[in-house]
Amino acid sequence: MQKTYLVDILSRLSSKQMRELSDFVRSPFFNKNESAEKLFEYLRVLHPEFKTEKTDKEFIYRNLFSPAEYNDGFMRMIIFRLTELTEQYLAYSDMKQKDNAENKHLINALLELGIDKGAQKIINNTEKNLKAVKIHNGEFFEDKYELDKFRHIIYSRSYRAVTVKDKPDEKLLDESNNLTSFYIISVLRRYRYLLNKRFSVNSEFELEFLPYLIEFLENEGKHYLKIRLISILYKQILALQDPEKEELILELKNELTDDSILIDDFERREGLTVVANLSIEKGYSGKEEFYKHILDADKYLISKNLYNRVKGGYFESEMFMNVVTIALRLNEVEFVKQFIEGNYKKLAPDSAENLYNYTYSKLYFKLKDFEKAQQYISKVNYSDLHIKINARITSIMINYELGKIEEVFTEIDNFKKYIQKDKLLSGSHKKITSNFVKYVLALSKARYTARINLEQLRKDIESSDMISNRIWLVEKVKELMQRKGQK
Repeated sequence: MQKTYLVDILSRLSSKQMRELSDFVRSPFFNKNESAEKLFEYLRVLHPEFKTEKTDKEFIYRNLFSPAEYNDGFMRMIIFRLTELTEQYLAYSDMKQKDNAENKHLINALLELGIDKGAQKIINNTEKNLKAVKIHNGEFFEDKYELDKFRHIIYSRSYRAVTVKDKPDEKLLDESNNLTSFYIISVLRRYRYLLNKRFSVNSEFELEFLPYLIEFLENEGKHYLKIRLISILYKQILALQDPEKEELILELKNELTDDSILIDDFERREGLTVVANLSIEKGYSGKEEFYKHILDADKYLISKNLYNRVKGGYFESEMFMNVVTIALRLNEVEFVKQFIEGNYKKLAPDSAENLYNYTYSKLYFKLKDFEKAQQYISKVNYSDLHIKINARITSIMINYELGKIEEVFTEIDNFKKYIQKDKLLSGSHKKITSNFVKYVLALSKARYTARINLEQLRKDIESSDMISNRIWLVEKVKELMQRKGQK
């Protein structure tokens, strides 16, 4: 069972979770299989390493059930049972961690038993808890909707229309209004994800309902924009649909880095990712001031330990690379040194060394120590989409600076083939990298021929709508012009 699903789960649990799981497995309410309990207590001692030789099924069987002859069917059965118990524990602990989840299950159970007064008491207590909540996210409105739904079950059971005073009032709308708020938040989140995905991979989605939702929010449903989270999500959608609305990008950055605006960490992280993606495109198009907006947002996220999408998870690789690239662009060399050394160990173990080498190659390139930059870039594996692009570009620039123009031509040729063939590359990535390749090729050829008009090449690079490393390319053209005695 060395690489079983069960071992995979157990290896990811904390020591506290393993203690809780031990109590769960030993509880006769949840488990009456003593063999499954014995198996867990054996595995618990091995946590978290689970060395291969000690998790072999026959080895475990001899330790637990000797001198009985090995029975593979029996071992499979108790592994299955322990896996089932572990999954049940995870589901239970997840429910316990979510505010009001247990109360909602209890209310539902009491209503099923017809104990309406008991259910109403829990509803009232849960409502008090909700009134104390300061962050009104999607889950808040979902909880409000659920409580309204339970309340209306009780109302429908006891309602009797005797006088005009018994006429239903506007409170009956609360359920649908809270459901609508929850739905708007949920669907805007989803549309944000789909629209934002275009920045990382080649993807286009038909969002048929989105225009109707936007129209609703701008007209009959305008009052929903008074809910802070809906307003922020709405602005993100508008900016993603029309990146020319630059004032929205800045407005969003300011709102999402303002601690006085009460939204949850997930929304800050995802919202600032939108801001960063839009700002990067603006930067590539020549609007340098947007790089400062990106770094401000990244520094804010780092200060709040929001550098990953999963709480307690690893530092996100793409963000790590972007922080280094943009900070170097803004000449914050000392910040970059401290950032790399202070954070690379927070990266996923299988990518930490690779990103360490890549970012140090960028750092030494900035310091014009091209030999060291090449030493580091030569250790980088092209393991994922973003490394493939950024490391290739960095390697081309290093070789150009070292005067290894034949290597530059070879790398450009390989890079062009990659750009053409890779179907994951987004349209903007293809444009940015293709323009870089086009102009660095012209720049490299210009070293050996007078047929290329350097002044025109400089103007073309400066006026290109989207290009990687525009400043560096222009600097290299100017250097060639000086070398060849041109103005």
